[in-house]
Amino acid sequence: MHRRLARWIAAPSLLLAACTTSTEPAKSDTGKAESKAKAETKAKADAKQDAKRSDGKAVELEAPTTAVTPARPSGEPRSWSFDGEGKDAVAKGLRISQSGEQVDPPATWAVVEVEDAPSPPHAFGVTKTVGTNKTFNLALIEDTRYADVDITVMLKPLTGSNNQGGGVVFRAKGDNDYYVARWNPVETNFRLYALIGGARVDLKSAPLDLDVKQWHSLRVVAEGEHIECFVDDKPVVQADDKSLPDAGMVGLWTKGDAATLFDELTVTAPSH
Repeated sequence: MHRRLARWIAAPSLLLAACTTSTEPAKSDTGKAESKAKAETKAKADAKQDAKRSDGKAVELEAPTTAVTPARPSGEPRSWSFDGEGKDAVAKGLRISQSGEQVDPPATWAVVEVEDAPSPPHAFGVTKTVGTNKTFNLALIEDTRYADVDITVMLKPLTGSNNQGGGVVFRAKGDNDYYVARWNPVETNFRLYALIGGARVDLKSAPLDLDVKQWHSLRVVAEGEHIECFVDDKPVVQADDKSLPDAGMVGLWTKGDAATLFDELTVTAPSH
């Protein structure tokens, strides 16, 4: 009887132990499932959060692209029409000087009234000069400073026996160091020079025969070592040169006894 009683007492304990053992794995699996579900929910929430702008609006995530960076816009152009200047005066902001062989008196630069000026009623230029063949007449715009530059000007020869016409100066460090691109009707040519320490170096030249009674456009585009020159929108010369790489002033130029008028001067940095 004692044995039967012992078996009866032990049976519930064994049954309870068996039940406890069988339910613990189920609880463990449920916990893992819940943890996984929570992790997935958090990952989705994090992804949504990452895909929001600062204003809280969702955006679509795009794959990286290899789009080309847009070209840098050119600077604001500066222009001089000389129409707001007083007659017979030197245009404001321009410094008159000479390079090469000095003469006294120097060339007379002045604003004049011209009926056929591209931007009437005024133009600006050399109205009188007694310069020699080695005298270079300069009108430098002192508050300009360009390395890469795009210059356009209208010009018309007036008088001159040994020389006529003229051109533009750029990257000028002063009176004796600059580039100049000029047209000379007497020589019927166009030339690009570098003036280094007062010594002129011929970089490139081309024949050019134009009507001296008409206005013509002269354009120079300088980017780094490369320089291109155009007359009436047609290319005339181009060259590569390292002599004057730094930024400098721009201005107007005639040689010797050349009296020449200029109008509609425009200067800007070229677009890249």
